[in-house]
Amino acid sequence: MLKKLHWLAAPLFAAVLTSAVFPNEVKLKNGDKISGKIIERNDEHVIIETDYAGKIMISAEHIASIADRTEEASAGNAGNDAKAIPVTVKEKTEPITPPPPKARLFGGRYIGIAEGWEGNANIGFSYTTGNSRTSTMTTGIRAVKTGGIDKLTVYVRSQWHNDRKRTAFNTTQNAIWGGTRYDRNLNGKIFGFASYDFERDRPKRLNFRSVLGGGVGYRPIRNENTEVDLLLGAAWNRTWQIGPNTDTPEGLAGAVLKHRFHERLKLQSTFTVYQNVTDRREFRFIFDSTFSADITKRIGWHITVGDRFNNDPVGTAEKNDVLITTGLRWNFGKKK
Repeated sequence: MLKKLHWLAAPLFAAVLTSAVFPNEVKLKNGDKISGKIIERNDEHVIIETDYAGKIMISAEHIASIADRTEEASAGNAGNDAKAIPVTVKEKTEPITPPPPKARLFGGRYIGIAEGWEGNANIGFSYTTGNSRTSTMTTGIRAVKTGGIDKLTVYVRSQWHNDRKRTAFNTTQNAIWGGTRYDRNLNGKIFGFASYDFERDRPKRLNFRSVLGGGVGYRPIRNENTEVDLLLGAAWNRTWQIGPNTDTPEGLAGAVLKHRFHERLKLQSTFTVYQNVTDRREFRFIFDSTFSADITKRIGWHITVGDRFNNDPVGTAEKNDVLITTGLRWNFGKKK
């Protein structure tokens, strides 16, 4: 009888001993079970100490439940299993970053006039004396500001040349060109534009020319390195000159090319033709092309070729004026 009691007590003793050694059991979501002693538990992980692998850290997201085997052993005689405690995984919440504000062409400080521009500016000067006594100065600036669906471009160029003869000063070039163009996207490739250009060249007997235009543009190519704009529209040309002033309605057609050969080598060209709609024999065109090489992010070198052609100039003035400038330039605004 005593031997039978020993055989009955042995399983109970083994269960109690196992519970004392491995008081906890972790059940994973894949069905595996790990027995040991839990020494740390929080919302993110559980650390259980086992005899065969030492301390094991288990992420809470992989745990299905945790059972206390001590309670299971004490409740075994009553035929009840200890209830497994489900593990609730606390979801990590990331801070919500508000979307960046939409870019606006006119907005911010001073209605956006004084900020958000990028472009370049240049100035050059030459002076000779002796057999030649000349002075030449050239300047230029081009700035672009981009909004969400629109863009504003502003440019100004000038050249002044003086031949300092011993008897008198003779200014052979005193010209300034400038203007602005506003673009607004209508869809992916079509945009509307409005432009204003002016010109002044006293030696050419042109006191001032003011041209207001507008029309539709088409952008057939636009990628990381190349952008092409084709323009078609109309303009009104008001000219103050030596002689009778003129008002001329004109049709305009143009093209703009921007190409990046390298991160620091770029080409930009513009060509615009103005046709007098009241006299097909009168037309003029403007061409500008600039090749630039950036030495640093802010300093670069450039060469610019400009051509102003008018087949009906005032008096004895030449039809064609070609302007070639080169020198250093300063880049401003954001750089990619």
